[in-house]
Amino acid sequence: MDRLQQLSVFRRVVETGNITRAARDLAMSQPSVSRIVAELEQRLGVPLLLRSPRGLAATEAGQAFHVEAVRILDSLEEAEANARGAQAALTGSVRIACVAAFFNAVVLPWLRDFLLANPGLSLEARLDPKPIDLVEDGIDLAIRFGPIRQQSLIARKLGRIDFALFASSAYLQRAGVPQTPEELASHEFCRLTVTRPNGLLTLDGPDGRSVSVETHGRFGADSVDTTHLAARAGLGIALLAPWGVAEEVAAGALVPVLPGWRAEPRDVHAAWAGGHSLPRRVRAVLDLLVEKAAAEPRLKAR
Repeated sequence: MDRLQQLSVFRRVVETGNITRAARDLAMSQPSVSRIVAELEQRLGVPLLLRSPRGLAATEAGQAFHVEAVRILDSLEEAEANARGAQAALTGSVRIACVAAFFNAVVLPWLRDFLLANPGLSLEARLDPKPIDLVEDGIDLAIRFGPIRQQSLIARKLGRIDFALFASSAYLQRAGVPQTPEELASHEFCRLTVTRPNGLLTLDGPDGRSVSVETHGRFGADSVDTTHLAARAGLGIALLAPWGVAEEVAAGALVPVLPGWRAEPRDVHAAWAGGHSLPRRVRAVLDLLVEKAAAEPRLKAR
């Protein structure tokens, strides 16, 4: 049995969590993938995968083996690319994790021409609002907002964004237009539950003053796309990225609340798991993100 094939198959099974999907991605039959994984476990003498109703997950030994398998396969790919020379075409797959709103509005337009120019490269976007384990989920690059607290990650700053308050005209006609941050206490908010569970919101004014207010609301979601839609529907005020709603503001679907006040400025980073060098294809995507971000006015919050 080809050990490199075993590593490749095991890597894809772990990263998809599904034998059927891994077989499809590898252009193999499902029985062949199952057999290769079973032979690998038999050769090593330890179980590498756990079966559950949610799919497959790596055991503790499987997680450690997956890290090494990724390192070996990426190192081999890098060595082959170096042997071909710097002008060799980019090939393989790059998996990026990001929140959907930012990826769709900012990152996807950056990647369009790059993907067209590199037909051997494929890209998969994991658009999950919650942080995920990059190694366990097989993510090459993650775009994260705020400080990077995991010591196992390496990060490159892309820029800085801030947020502002918006609501529909129908809501403001019904509830009134707040003139000061203090008046927000009497208003309904479309709450983003994953980032502000305690309801405290700090706003920075154009004069440099900061005000913290307690927010409340009967509607909450773990997706900014959903709180965005809820604000449009008149359910309350939402904290949104100004660049993400510019067209709706121009069309009158959303109205700025307390113009000039901003909230929660956050650094934007591209992050990846440390412990091994980035494959050439991933490095190329990272370099593109850094280049595009440097020229992006929406990433230059005060």
